[in-house]
Amino acid sequence: MKFVQGIGADSERLWGRDLRLLVVDDEEFIRGVIRERMEIEGFFVDEAQNGRQALAKLGMGGYSVLLTDIRMPEMDGIALLQEASRRFPDTARIVMTAYAELDTAVAAMKNGAFDYILKPFSFDVLFITIRNALHKKAMERQLQDHQVNLENRVKNQTELINKMYVRAINALIKALEAKDFYTRGHSQRVTRYSVAIGQEMGLSPDHLKELRRAASLHDLGKIGVRDAILNKPGKLTDEEIGEVLRHPEMATRILSPIPFFRKLLPSILHHHERFDGLGYPGRIKGKDIPLDSRIMAVCDAYDAMTSDRAYRAALPAEDAAAEILRCSGTQFDPEIVSVFLSGRDAIPVRNDPFTEEWQEEEFSSEDPSPVGET
Repeated sequence: MKFVQGIGADSERLWGRDLRLLVVDDEEFIRGVIRERMEIEGFFVDEAQNGRQALAKLGMGGYSVLLTDIRMPEMDGIALLQEASRRFPDTARIVMTAYAELDTAVAAMKNGAFDYILKPFSFDVLFITIRNALHKKAMERQLQDHQVNLENRVKNQTELINKMYVRAINALIKALEAKDFYTRGHSQRVTRYSVAIGQEMGLSPDHLKELRRAASLHDLGKIGVRDAILNKPGKLTDEEIGEVLRHPEMATRILSPIPFFRKLLPSILHHHERFDGLGYPGRIKGKDIPLDSRIMAVCDAYDAMTSDRAYRAALPAEDAAAEILRCSGTQFDPEIVSVFLSGRDAIPVRNDPFTEEWQEEEFSSEDPSPVGET
């Protein structure tokens, strides 16, 4: 028999070679005729009397084509198509029926049929229908493969861009530490303290990851503060204080164009808010302050007090802890103060190895929003 040309090179090569056909019809004679003719074409042909039996056979092996009648006992062809399209999407599905009803055809197509042929049919029509169905299925697979490849390329490109962002931000952090010797390692220690509190509070792994990222970057905005102010040994003027107070907003301006960091911005912006509403820059209070900001506020203050600064020597840890407790309910969230003080003995000492710079893995390919999103 001469087949229709132009159906597709893949379909031509596949015809009759290792193709498995399942014929479903309650009439044994029809099944037998189709089986005999299709086996001549090289198909492996199996039979089922109804939809329930067909589903059992579909579950046992990979069939290339499902050819089913509509009206059958136990489970009809529409119900079979519904299940087969859900459970066996790689099988091309064709309906055959003696009833030329539009509603039947529409129902079959809606439930996953590739095509629809009327009994009695010529084998020329059946061959063309099967070949077209195989070609459509091959095109579907190619489209799916293309989509998967495209998604992988986008993911890989996004990961590469994110790593470039991280390297750039890491360079800024190094530049900040070079400007201010006294705060070297401060962000890393605040990060470790913050994560320890988050763990004690039972935050989820994803939330801890966001907290770690935000704490690592919380003081990035100080890159915009003049060296003379950061290292000034005496009291700051009102103008100089104003410059320092702008560092949370400076950090968000630096990070906001980068989608990778966008989710962290509220926590970074508000890490100097006070629980009583007298902080900056938003003067928000209580639980209106992001949880991560409230955690970082305690850790930031503790590390600042226990670190040498240009204008004073480090306080003893006990004195710093007493000051944190004194400011509970005014400057700091009492719940977080309680968690911090109860677990303070477990906080790493100042020479902890975590003072090394944060790594690219901390900012992996799990981008909170796609690159380029506005």
